[in-house]
Amino acid sequence: MRGILINLVTTGYSQDHGVGFTLFYYAFLIVYKETITITAVFGQQEQQHHQQDTGYRIGTGVADITGPVAEVMMMGYAEVGQTGKGLLQRIYARAFIIESEDTKQRICFVNTDTQSMGDIIKKRVIQRLKGLYGEAIYTEQNVMLSSTHSHSGMGGYLQHVLYEISVLGYIEETNKPMVDGIVNAISRAHDKLQKGGVSVKRGELLDTNISRSPAAYLLNPEAERAQYKYDVDKDMTLLSFLNAKGDGLGALSWFAVHGVSINNTNRLINGDNKGYAAYAAEKHFNPGRLPGKGPFVAAFAQANEGDSSPNTLGSYCTGTDDPCDGTKETKCPGSSTCNGRGPAWTVSDLESNRIIGQNQADMAIKLFSDDSFKIMDLNGPVDYRQKYWDISAAVIQREDGTNVSLCPPAMGYGFAAGTTDGPGLSGFYQNTTHGNIFWDLVSTIYQPASKSQRECQSPKPILLDTGEQKIPYDWQPRIIDVQLFRAGNFYIAGVPSEMTTMSGRRLRNAIKQALIKNGLGNDDTVVIQSGPANGYASYCTTYEEYQMQRYEGASTPYGPHTLEAYIQVFTQLADSMAKGEPITDSEELPDFTDETFNFTPGHIADIAPIGRHFGDVLRDVAPTTFNKNEKPTVSVRFVGGNPRNDVKLDDTYLTVEQKQQDGSWKVVRTDDDYDTRFHWASKLAGLSQITVEWILSDDVEAGTYRIGYFGDHKVILSGKIVPHQGYSREFTVQ
Repeated sequence: MRGILINLVTTGYSQDHGVGFTLFYYAFLIVYKETITITAVFGQQEQQHHQQDTGYRIGTGVADITGPVAEVMMMGYAEVGQTGKGLLQRIYARAFIIESEDTKQRICFVNTDTQSMGDIIKKRVIQRLKGLYGEAIYTEQNVMLSSTHSHSGMGGYLQHVLYEISVLGYIEETNKPMVDGIVNAISRAHDKLQKGGVSVKRGELLDTNISRSPAAYLLNPEAERAQYKYDVDKDMTLLSFLNAKGDGLGALSWFAVHGVSINNTNRLINGDNKGYAAYAAEKHFNPGRLPGKGPFVAAFAQANEGDSSPNTLGSYCTGTDDPCDGTKETKCPGSSTCNGRGPAWTVSDLESNRIIGQNQADMAIKLFSDDSFKIMDLNGPVDYRQKYWDISAAVIQREDGTNVSLCPPAMGYGFAAGTTDGPGLSGFYQNTTHGNIFWDLVSTIYQPASKSQRECQSPKPILLDTGEQKIPYDWQPRIIDVQLFRAGNFYIAGVPSEMTTMSGRRLRNAIKQALIKNGLGNDDTVVIQSGPANGYASYCTTYEEYQMQRYEGASTPYGPHTLEAYIQVFTQLADSMAKGEPITDSEELPDFTDETFNFTPGHIADIAPIGRHFGDVLRDVAPTTFNKNEKPTVSVRFVGGNPRNDVKLDDTYLTVEQKQQDGSWKVVRTDDDYDTRFHWASKLAGLSQITVEWILSDDVEAGTYRIGYFGDHKVILSGKIVPHQGYSREFTVQ
């Protein structure tokens, strides 16, 4: 163990990212050595919502994975002090299984409302599944865990030092419910396996994403750019899961847009725009059911979102209408920062989040239900290939006979600048290709980069030489999980890096061409790049984009040829699949969890104010009659316990209940509804207050209501966790 005293020291990876990659001032770092527009792009073809015998069994399942909603650092922005203080919406795992009836081969794709996916999370999930179903049914090869890339979930599930520092450690409080929930989702899909079919459609979705690095995109060859209409991908691809009768079981879609609609001042756990999209779509397909409880499962997976932002109005210096792009040339005056603006930025980021999420939900509903889109029914083999791959040691063998190597990981100056979705540290800028004397000195004190490392990473000026730093263990991954799924003529590439638009396009095209060359595909082959999946390895730009060293390039750890290496390894996976050969050169995934640290403060026993009990109302609903047309907020405050005492998987911290004619109460809202808020506040050591809010709208039914709170407190001395509850007075909505 060693302590390094420096003026500014890294404490995060800044995914986009809030205060850059979060640097603490004067601190010791303890280190161990667009209105939605929908157009059909496949032409017109009538869809019949019935399935012939496709030879598949399919299953869908959903389960809660929400971890601690209080006191734990959020994962994504690496913003110092951005710890949870309650819940906006729960986060979920959604599982989709496709099995060939002939071969019994199956694939299981899981989408999670998280910033990324931990490789150790996947390892633990597989261990649990083997205990439930035996050694051969679910393995690391045929289970893919993907993420929506939300920046508003709890952190602590990535095992490498750089990502642990950003959230103060590897946090088992987060890991356990995540593993439990993912296993639950897969088990529920497994239990629902039945004969059915899967079809694919694609449509164009506008006004939902823009490029946040258009200048870097323009460095790509003009002839290549001319093949595409936009500088970000605007197609949504959707898989429809139907049973043998043609009834819908679920929908799984991919669309490229960052999970940063809700900004880095947020303290309420939620799934950002894709989490909202799933909520809205499932409400549509499961009318009358509470969130997460209906039979239809709708998942909104991530694609090549590396430079794709939901802040569709562009970027401006705060407090002005001056456009900016995070570079020194567009430096904002004074304390103003360069921030992207969502479609409802004058209202709130929560409203922008709703709009971007609803756009995706509407598109998915349209694709699932509309007969005007060309449909391709999937049939044929189910197959998969997976390997643990040392990306830092990759050597690219080019067609001209030359070889080029990747680098040990390192992060550049532009990484500290953050993005327009989450500006970084003052004094750092995107497009930085040269260091400065001060930061070069600080970087040298931290970990001097070798000459070969500097040359390999060029033109990136190295700020953090994470690859040559081994104390206490690897700061960024070297061994990563890459995976290719097949269901008929549909292929999914699981990538742990955030790929920029053109990087994703090149990878998809390369896989498609490899499949066609091997006789597995044709002009209709559909290839999807999903990520970050099965782990997290920061970004991947094209070689050309890397030269500019915007945030994405500076955050491409393995050097300028990273994309070429990905193309090479996925070509290998496709070749192996085509030839029916196993992967024989897989590495062993390292596990550092016995060496990890956790600086998250613990929580002590709970206490209630003198003369009060847990669940007592401190401030009741007032008034007792509300006009819903005025969109008021109904609020009640309770004596509560720390919500870390029980994360309440598949349950709720709150209810809104409507009185029925027989005097009984019906739950009409939970803590997963977008118009409710669950706020936690610590007033003194061990003394918590819970505030529950319900924002009324025009669609609320008139009637008599009450608000319920359900919590748990830790008893002094014994440490026993005891549940409690409380209710507001009745009130009327008219």
